[in-house]
Amino acid sequence: MTLKNRFALLFSLFFTLFFAVVLLIVYTLFSDYRQADFYSRLVSKSDQIYFEIGKHFKNSTLPITEEDVQTTYKLVNERIAVFDFNRKKIFQTSHSNPILLTRIQIKSLRAQKTIYFNNYEIETVVKFFVKGNDRIIVAVSAEDLYGNSKLDYLKSLFYWTFIFGLILLWFFSYQLSRRALLPMDRLREKVQEITFQNLNNPIQFENKKDEISALAKAFNHMLERIDRAYKRQREFTGNASHELRTPIARIGTQIENLLQEKQVDVNLKNSLKSVHEDVYHLSDVVTSLLILSRLDEGVKTDNFKAIRIDEIIFDVTDKLLKIWPDFKLQFEIENKTSNELILEVNGDETLLKIAITNLLKNAYTYSDNHQVKVTYILNKSSQNIQVYNTGEVPSFKDNSPMFQAFSRGTNSYDKPGSGLGLRIIQRILKYHNASITFNSPAENANLFEIKFNR
Repeated sequence: MTLKNRFALLFSLFFTLFFAVVLLIVYTLFSDYRQADFYSRLVSKSDQIYFEIGKHFKNSTLPITEEDVQTTYKLVNERIAVFDFNRKKIFQTSHSNPILLTRIQIKSLRAQKTIYFNNYEIETVVKFFVKGNDRIIVAVSAEDLYGNSKLDYLKSLFYWTFIFGLILLWFFSYQLSRRALLPMDRLREKVQEITFQNLNNPIQFENKKDEISALAKAFNHMLERIDRAYKRQREFTGNASHELRTPIARIGTQIENLLQEKQVDVNLKNSLKSVHEDVYHLSDVVTSLLILSRLDEGVKTDNFKAIRIDEIIFDVTDKLLKIWPDFKLQFEIENKTSNELILEVNGDETLLKIAITNLLKNAYTYSDNHQVKVTYILNKSSQNIQVYNTGEVPSFKDNSPMFQAFSRGTNSYDKPGSGLGLRIIQRILKYHNASITFNSPAENANLFEIKFNR
């Protein structure tokens, strides 16, 4: 989960909880107010009934009727009951569900004088009156239809308010977090544009006293340190390789001169040949490091020009034949388009020669018959070069990538090499917007394929 989504989620959850608590508190307060209001109305009703009963006893000895307990107003589903202190019924309104008092309620009434209870929507108030020797219990129950309807309306209103408020809250919290973290997204985009070629280009930012500006400033300081370290490393590699080339070349020349001497002992000559191979290998490593150093400096694509790849292949083949006379090349062209045959790509001729040379040398070295097949395929969207040879298929320990520097396969134990050739090929092709892949189409078959996008 991104920081933006996490911030929006936490913000929304917090205010959702806060909004729900506020609505719940308001609803609870209104419910308590309704109950207290209706309670006071029931108490007032019981007081009026007691007053009317008192007038009846003064003027008559007849039993109490419903006319005797009539008051100025009547409640919804109103029920009235009058008892003496021994729970003997004095009066009861006609109703299918009369008011009944338990002993526990009577006991509680003695201490509290007034008790309240409800049964679903029916609410009851029982009050104990004492006047002289008279002790009367008046119970009034009714339904607060108007108050409960307002409470139900408030519940429905709060429910939909919460739903729509929740939707709006989540929407605006996401927009707010997106706008708040927009400078962070812009900083991330600028960071992703940084490569080793533009380490010396600092990130431009507004000089504000906020966390984004502080982060950008710290990142620019880090870029400066990385750039200085990178330049020192590249300078050391280039200088060291350049300084090593001259003495290595001298050693190789001197060994070649000694090998041409007739009076040199056979055993010594064999040793000199072994040393000469090691010097050649060392020279190859130094040259590879120089090439990598140049690639690290970057190649200007403005200097690219149209180059015929087939001519480079033939030129490289001629040079390899001087080193390995048994080198055999089979070259084929497949035109899978209806256009005129054009074997050109835009690039740096020197670098492409190095890449083709390394690839053909690699194919020759690991071939079991010293034969290499090159197929030039022209497609509508690309130009592909397939280099095929037969021999042991390489495998790598710990699944290390084939094109990683100094990585060598299991088929290279008795072969000279530095493990830099394929890495150099991949880096050169990358600068030319091209790619290289490897697969084994059959047993003991190796196929490298270069793809130049049109």
